[in-house]
Amino acid sequence: MFSRNGNNNGNGAHNGAAVASRNGNGNGHRPEAAPTSSAGQAIPAEHELLWDGLPPAVTQKLDQPLDSTLVSQRRGRGGRTFDYLEGHIVIAQANAIFGYGGWGYELVGDVTLRQVETADPQTGEVKTSLGYSAPVRVTVAGAPPRTDLGVHPVTEDNFDGHDTAMKAAVTDGMKRAFRSFGVQFGNAFYGDQPSATAPQPERTPAPVKEEPAKPQTEARGRNDAQADKLRKRLFEIAAEQGLDEDQVRAAVVDRTGKGIGDLTTAELGSLVEAASNKLRQMQQEQAQAA
Repeated sequence: MFSRNGNNNGNGAHNGAAVASRNGNGNGHRPEAAPTSSAGQAIPAEHELLWDGLPPAVTQKLDQPLDSTLVSQRRGRGGRTFDYLEGHIVIAQANAIFGYGGWGYELVGDVTLRQVETADPQTGEVKTSLGYSAPVRVTVAGAPPRTDLGVHPVTEDNFDGHDTAMKAAVTDGMKRAFRSFGVQFGNAFYGDQPSATAPQPERTPAPVKEEPAKPQTEARGRNDAQADKLRKRLFEIAAEQGLDEDQVRAAVVDRTGKGIGDLTTAELGSLVEAASNKLRQMQQEQAQAA
């Protein structure tokens, strides 16, 4: 198994650990003890509360346009210029969006040396090219694991050249696995999609048919009643998971940055749906195991 540190940027340094870096900060510290509720019970982490999906605060960050200052360019096929994100930028993005302890990556196979032979169509001369491939899995709390294959050519057939190519293949695998999280990880750089940093054409909004305004007190009353129902349902779902109200309140704050009483009906609906889906999945798994 080929291991790397948390900054696989092709600079030749690595830590020699048995597995690849998991949390992006490489500090090796033990996790802190879980917080407790007012009743003295351990408050479960977000993923232990069986949420299904990423927190709204995370999805909001993922939906933001990519900062153009993070993008690098390189020359590629046909003399074209391609946009890309460097490995250390992807790690910094993951730390900023998911949190230092909210993600990790690891090798799920060997880093393999590959040999490709090509023939010059005019002279018939056969040339041999070397490169490494590395299967890498990225794990983010609240999302299914992503796995992809990274590759990188050997530009110099010596120890340093092979070492650099191996590390670059791992970095490429990590970057490719992260691309499924969208524009913040350079997904727009792949295929024929427009550059994520290119100015987008202005869109003319379609005319909106105005409806008569409803009394503000009436609308507020309906929203408050709906929010109360959603909060009650969230507590009911948590109770089926063996969790009390203090644990739910703490988990909601951790997930959204707000108290449960400050959430809008839309935010509460999103949490209820996520918790319901995950509870149903848990019940199905328990039924299959019975």
